[in-house]
Amino acid sequence: MAAKYRILMMILGMMALFGCASHEIKALTPHPIEAYQIRQAVAGVTIAADPYNTKEKVQQAFTLDLSEEGFCPILLVMDNRSNDNILLVKDDIELVDSRGNVLKPTPANVMIEKFEKNKMAYALLGFGIFSYMSAEEANKKMLSDWSGKELPADKILIPNRKAHGVVYFKVGERLTTLPNSTLHIPLRNMRTQEMHSVKLRIAEGVSVPDVERAPSAPK
Repeated sequence: MAAKYRILMMILGMMALFGCASHEIKALTPHPIEAYQIRQAVAGVTIAADPYNTKEKVQQAFTLDLSEEGFCPILLVMDNRSNDNILLVKDDIELVDSRGNVLKPTPANVMIEKFEKNKMAYALLGFGIFSYMSAEEANKKMLSDWSGKELPADKILIPNRKAHGVVYFKVGERLTTLPNSTLHIPLRNMRTQEMHSVKLRIAEGVSVPDVERAPSAPK
């Protein structure tokens, strides 16, 4: 009886192991920009921010709870209604938290190091090379997913076009300094070289897009 119990526990453990060694890629589809509570228009360009600041919300889009390691993805939705190309450099974005700390974006390939599956551990505890390959495949999917959602290093906002991308910030344990922080987003007019700055205040509480108030997206 004890032997059967141990075998059953081992099988359940293996099932859990393989379940953990997977990554589901989920689509990230933004709402109309008017639906977001956190937004500002400057020089014809509107930028909205949607912080993924709860376990449930972040898992729906990124599979894992990134806040466990202190990371907060912030979705930026952009709409350029000016007549010029506008340059947004990701590394110029700053998040000033509630304590006055200035945070820079964390690249997805750096963030993923905190979440990668330990391939050797899976090989030793699972079924050898098959578990190793399963963990390796999960890591590749994870990097592809999070990098694919990430805002490019240099994003050119084209006139009368919308765009979106995620910026990852290492905010800290339980994201306690995120409420009442301010997101600073510098913009450069590529024709005139004039600089503008969008400042978005992230208030306390969960930001939920108000889809009912937003106009219907054109089909």
